[in-house]
Amino acid sequence: MKTRTFLFALAAVVFAACAQSPEEKVKAYDEAHDAMVAEFRTMMDSLSTDREAAEAFYNEFVEKYIAFNLDAAKENSDNEISVSALMNLRGLIEDAQVSEIIAAMSEEMLQNEQVVMMKEGLDARAATAEGQMFSDFTVNSVVGQTRSIPPQPVYADVKLSDYVGKGKYILLDFWSPWCGPCRREMPNIKAVYDKYQGDKFDVVSIAVWERDSVQVTIETAAKLEMTWNQINNGKREPASIYGVEGIPHLILFGPDGTILKRGFHGEEIEKVVSEYVK
Repeated sequence: MKTRTFLFALAAVVFAACAQSPEEKVKAYDEAHDAMVAEFRTMMDSLSTDREAAEAFYNEFVEKYIAFNLDAAKENSDNEISVSALMNLRGLIEDAQVSEIIAAMSEEMLQNEQVVMMKEGLDARAATAEGQMFSDFTVNSVVGQTRSIPPQPVYADVKLSDYVGKGKYILLDFWSPWCGPCRREMPNIKAVYDKYQGDKFDVVSIAVWERDSVQVTIETAAKLEMTWNQINNGKREPASIYGVEGIPHLILFGPDGTILKRGFHGEEIEKVVSEYVK
């Protein structure tokens, strides 16, 4: 534990002491960051048989890792370290903190492609935050097959508004067939669907960022017993509209299309749905 504390302290000291020229600043940050990550991996390996200790160390590391990168971003708003720190903080801090970092960046850093993309995600999530009305999208989705030999896919434009805002609570599931966490989430979604589906509630899964053919998406959905409404061939646009940066991602819409809750998973799905669907 003393070694770990020393390395964290050393990382901060090296970073601060060597931060002189832009090149030296970047080098110091990279070395300090790599030292922290290396220590993290070593400790996690050594604690692989002690789940409780591993969890405690992980939580401790994340707290210090966030603080390290927040300080780096704050102190380097005019150079590329702020961009690197922001990327390292992705998924670890709230949107409000991300906005604060971006707001302090120099004009040059604001032109960075990664920063532009993060800003677009922030704006999209603000526009589709809880309490906002849903934003519609249209997907050219496979809705069936022809009777020819061999059968050919039949495409049609499918809108989110075909389901949302029609008087039912709708659980929207962003997923993709290659996504392991998405596949593991399906039993939880299926349990909620089986329990609540009816006049008041329904589920829609939207496949995004697919890496294979639409047929793979269709076959995977069948294997996973996803018997609810499916929109395939989503590609990037639906996720971009809702600022989704990782999947699975769930959103619950009210009967009028209001966004009630987003970003929940696991056992929370049943809890969230049950609060609204009686």
